[in-house]
Amino acid sequence: MIKIFINVWYPVEKSDDVGKKYLEVEKVFPFPPIIKPVTPWETWATKYGLKGSGIFEVEKDNFEEGISYFAKRLTMYADAIDGYKFEIAASVSSEKARTLIGKEISEFLPPE
Repeated sequence: MIKIFINVWYPVEKSDDVGKKYLEVEKVFPFPPIIKPVTPWETWATKYGLKGSGIFEVEKDNFEEGISYFAKRLTMYADAIDGYKFEIAASVSSEKARTLIGKEISEFLPPE
């Protein structure tokens, strides 16, 4: 499984617009079954406005489709709401990352 991290930021005064857009987007662009939430969506205030974050998982074979889905979905918000910004990041376990770069754990340990 690959984790996809989503972060969004928007001005406090746009929170009603974000809520309305959410209801609109959910009707036409619901989450596909390939994307599984890992944590509930969280939103909190920062000195820059409101920030929302969520963590999701997709199977390796569905990675491109999952990233594409989030890019399209979040762009719908960004195109409609002034000041709405988003970030999409992905991660794998350290064990998986090592196999992707062809290293064993012993290569990361300091010599004795």
